[in-house]
Amino acid sequence: SPAELSGLPLKFEQAKISHSMFHQNAPALVRMFNITRDQAKAIIATCPSCQKYQLPSLSSGVNRRGINSGELWQMDVT
Repeated sequence: SPAELSGLPLKFEQAKISHSMFHQNAPALVRMFNITRDQAKAIIATCPSCQKYQLPSLSSGVNRRGINSGELWQMDVT
């Protein structure tokens, strides 16, 4: 009931608090707090610490390639 949850911040507020301490990425915030991807991105976009670095986000399953040979090492160990 709402009375039981009155002392707890909402999920979005919990996600903001958690991100301010641990600086999780958007997929982690979505998974941990069951918020939308847009909400998670908004939390990250308003974080001054994360904006200092402005790391590009990569979609999952993408291997970054370097500009020189040997910059990405992979091995198949099946």
